Amino acid sequence: MQQLHRPFDQRSLRSFYGQMPSSVLALGALVDGAPVGMAVSSFTNVSLEPPLVVVSIRRDSATWPQLASADVIGASMLAEPQRDHGKALSAGDADRRFDDVSHTVTESGAVVVDGAAAWFEAIPGEPIDAGDHYLILLELRSISDHADVAPLVFHRSRFAGVRHD
Repeated sequence: MQQLHRPFDQRSLRSFYGQMPSSVLALGALVDGAPVGMAVSSFTNVSLEPPLVVVSIRRDSATWPQLASADVIGASMLAEPQRDHGKALSAGDADRRFDDVSHTVTESGAVVVDGAAAWFEAIPGEPIDAGDHYLILLELRSISDHADVAPLVFHRSRFAGVRHD
């Protein structure tokens, strides 16, 4: 029989969390006239009325304060072939991450990734303290999806695809 109650450290907890696949979400907005963005892999739907999703942002993120200053944020669920976009949006200077990523700036100033599996525009709420992260409620203003496009997922610290049988 498996032992269900065992102590754990941060390394084993990180490995445990890595077993939970999640979509890769690119957040983007125009900040001082330039597209600023980041990738997150911890988000989920919250409510239908009002339409809310929540993203988890590291407390020490240098990018989030820039995005939080925008009135509207674009969010793109990356498609399976967009692994390079996921990497580009996770590293380097926040205001250079869209340099090699094909994107569209909406009328509201939200930045969305071209060819993504789905996207939305949202208004960010105030951060909620959650340990070493903040939870940010995003109120959806517009949505679009491409049901025929498979999403990119993050699983076991790697990008992966979704297989449907």
